[in-house]
Amino acid sequence: MIDFDEILVPVDGSPGAHRAALFGAHLAATLGVALKLTYVVPLTSESVMALAKLDKVEIEQLQQQQARSVLDQAGAALAGEGVGIKPESLVLIGDAAEEILHYVNGHPKTLVVMGRRGLSPLKSLVLGSVSEKVMRYAQGAVTLIN
Repeated sequence: MIDFDEILVPVDGSPGAHRAALFGAHLAATLGVALKLTYVVPLTSESVMALAKLDKVEIEQLQQQQARSVLDQAGAALAGEGVGIKPESLVLIGDAAEEILHYVNGHPKTLVVMGRRGLSPLKSLVLGSVSEKVMRYAQGAVTLIN
């Protein structure tokens, strides 16, 4: 049997992420392991240009504020469901798939539970690009939730 230390659930505010967080919370409670909600602050060319006018402290404050909003929303949704487990938070910065992979490949006893589709505007894709990359390249276990 695989022995997990934690369950990592990437959240982005999407319905799929909410379902994954709920599933991950129930699973973490059942297995008696930590639940870690993570939000990856995206660094797109547009965001880099917009942030270029700010100093480093202001950039970090905006990134943390953005992450806090999504993570607090996910945590509140779990509390409203009466799951009974308090999630930890993890904020990463960069490309979502790359940052999630970097984290989980460095933590081999982590199970990733994530929504199959996120907030991407490309609804025609069968799998979201982030979930597809994580599923394909993670060295550990990944569970996708519809």
